[in-house]
Amino acid sequence: MKLQKNTVDLLPKLKSMALADRAVFEKGMKAFVSYVQAYAKHECNLIFRLKDLDFASLAQGFALLRMPKMPELRGKQFPDFVPVDINTDTIPFKDKIREKQRQKLLKQQREEKTENDKRRKFIKNKAWSKQKAKKEKKKKMNEKRKREEGSDIEDEDMEELLSDTRLLKKLKKGKITEEEFEKSLLTTGKRTIMTADLGISDLEDDS
Repeated sequence: MKLQKNTVDLLPKLKSMALADRAVFEKGMKAFVSYVQAYAKHECNLIFRLKDLDFASLAQGFALLRMPKMPELRGKQFPDFVPVDINTDTIPFKDKIREKQRQKLLKQQREEKTENDKRRKFIKNKAWSKQKAKKEKKKKMNEKRKREEGSDIEDEDMEELLSDTRLLKKLKKGKITEEEFEKSLLTTGKRTIMTADLGISDLEDDS
């Protein structure tokens, strides 16, 4: 075919129609996807080679407002294609019934997304709370164990001190000899003899 002269550029008009009516926008997207997939799935891939397609020019030819999301375009860049600077999800159907159905579906999807986000957040917080509770429990158990161990040591020391104090009181009152005092200290595990005055002469006799 010879190139036609004085051709009318219909692309701006088609884009305006797509912006005004979601039905036109979706038809362009579906046509583009079908065209690309026809190449991708054709048995004669030696002739219909997907890699030779000019996706940017093809998208412009279908008056697309943006590139569709599809496996054949994943990871590709299209510097020659400039998408419109609007959120295409806001483009309404001219048909009021279809638009009402679409809005209902969008509302349902938003509610489901919100519910899923809450569920994921709840599960995440529950897992975090469970982990935190586990750490707190472990911390309390460690603190309890340390307190019990510390308490045992203190009780032993206190018992030993009280025993030595009783022996020293008996020695001061002449109830036992120094030899008996030293022997008693050795039997309780003491290796040194208490000779300092502990100031316990006024304590009551525990014997």
